[in-house]
Amino acid sequence: MSWAAPLAFVWAGLTLAVLGFFLLRPRRQRIVVASLLVWRRTIRARADDTWLAWLRRHALLLLQLLTVAVFALALARPERLATVELGPPVAVVMDVSASMAIADSEGTPRIRRARDEASAFVHSLGDDRRISLITAGAVPRTLVAQTNDRDQVTRILSAIEPEASHGRLDAALDMARSLANPAAGGIVALFTDQSPVEAASPAFAGVRTVVVGEPSPNVALVSFQVRRRLDNPDTVQGVVAARNDGTTGVAAEVLVAAGRGSPTSRAMSLTAGERQILVFDNLPVAAGYQAEVRAADDGLSADNLAFASLAEPSRLSVVVVGNDPWPIVRALQAVPAVTAQAIAVDSFDQDNSSADVYVFQGFAPEMLPSASAVFVQPPAVPSLGLDAPTTADSHPLAVANSPLLQSVDVGDLVSDSDVTYAPPAWARVDLSVGERALLAHGVVAGRRTAVIGFDLAGAGVSQAPWFPVFWSNVVRWADPFAPLPDGAHLEPGRPVRLIPHPRSDRIAVTNPANETIEFTMPQPAVLDVTVPGAYTLRQFVGRELVAQTSIDYAPGTETRVGLGGVPAGTGATVDSAQRIQHQIELWPWAAGLALALVLVEWWVFHRVRGVR
Repeated sequence: MSWAAPLAFVWAGLTLAVLGFFLLRPRRQRIVVASLLVWRRTIRARADDTWLAWLRRHALLLLQLLTVAVFALALARPERLATVELGPPVAVVMDVSASMAIADSEGTPRIRRARDEASAFVHSLGDDRRISLITAGAVPRTLVAQTNDRDQVTRILSAIEPEASHGRLDAALDMARSLANPAAGGIVALFTDQSPVEAASPAFAGVRTVVVGEPSPNVALVSFQVRRRLDNPDTVQGVVAARNDGTTGVAAEVLVAAGRGSPTSRAMSLTAGERQILVFDNLPVAAGYQAEVRAADDGLSADNLAFASLAEPSRLSVVVVGNDPWPIVRALQAVPAVTAQAIAVDSFDQDNSSADVYVFQGFAPEMLPSASAVFVQPPAVPSLGLDAPTTADSHPLAVANSPLLQSVDVGDLVSDSDVTYAPPAWARVDLSVGERALLAHGVVAGRRTAVIGFDLAGAGVSQAPWFPVFWSNVVRWADPFAPLPDGAHLEPGRPVRLIPHPRSDRIAVTNPANETIEFTMPQPAVLDVTVPGAYTLRQFVGRELVAQTSIDYAPGTETRVGLGGVPAGTGATVDSAQRIQHQIELWPWAAGLALALVLVEWWVFHRVRGVR
């Protein structure tokens, strides 16, 4: 036995207080009587008392002392190690690809039959089985890991719906094997609509496969990926995989479009159950790509469309305008995928501006360009609500989780040349001096804007370790191609207002069901997540696609922005039936015993002895 809080035994010292009150109790009064004849029998019985009689006379004292001691024991939180034998783990893998939405002749979708089969399988397992639930979608997810709660598994299982994508069964099964290794006695059960021939592949070795659904004519786009050609990085290669899920051969057409350009078309002929791969060479570099498969007899259109983008950060063009811009330019040129150039104040032409981010050093133009703007110690800017700067008279205070101050020690930024501003209504203050802001950022007039009041041109500032880190934070936050605001939390029923590129005139949001909603500027654009899956956000200037962002939403997990990868397993492999040790807390029993003693003491005092 061990003690979680052994210092709590100090409370046992209250027994001394109980003894003190007992010793200080009122003494019996001496009364003179005419004769002791009436009390002689009592005196004789008291002289012949045994130890049991002594216990009866001091029962209340003993109960009170014991109650205090047991309460101290409960506060010390006694624990003991117990050995529990767990049954072999079970991993349930649900195929949530688009084809699972196909209904049979009775109108029942395949996903519903799969849920019913999986629920019956879960309830047939023993109570000692640990169950994990995994969905095999475009990004496999572990919804439940190693739980014995059948109701929780059933509740989450009933809410699973198909995605508008091809399920990555191989990756999902790898995750399942890490949780329930069949070679060590675990069970992996897959519920899918894949044909028995496909389910017999090596990837399904050791997996109990339950196939649902009836054969239906359907041509599906299995995968779509793009990459730069190794021999010519200025062109892109697209790889498309399509599959015929029907029982007869079919002729299909695959179209791949770069941005909003004209699509490139290729024809293919697919026999029943056949899977083919087409390679599209010499595609132009674009912000995003779209692939589509078309067939005359197709039972499901939700799996005919896919989007892709190059797995590389957006390339930002930054212009620094000022009389001493080179230290900032050199810091920005060290940031990956950022090109920076310097322009003198007299040479700045706001009519011919086309950069993504502008840094204005010590001045502000009359008209701001259609880009993100960063102001370094600017004068008063009435259009932005900035007043005239004043000298900072004390050390600044930093807010937590500022995107501009990540990995930066605020104490290194302070100098005697710092200036502060009254915080505009649109800004979030990162560094404050009293009621004024030394550093602030926000979105105003549709552009990401930051105001910097500390000195960035002083002697030795550009050689400081924090200088390139700070500018890397600033330019990444000011990226106009990022549509989500700072700290955006996605949840159903709470739409998030998007921040479009200042030059964008239209945003198209495509949900996992391939339904597209378009927002035309200046109409506010929002992202409203309704089901888990990948949401594609595309921004246009006219017909030109300037940005494409993929946002993977899963309830209860961190939102992934970009292409994203398949998550790794959840940790160490959990094998078959095993014994584990865990602490069992005994303090509730001690607390219950102390309460029982209090009740007994009350009963003895009021019901047995009475008030004396």
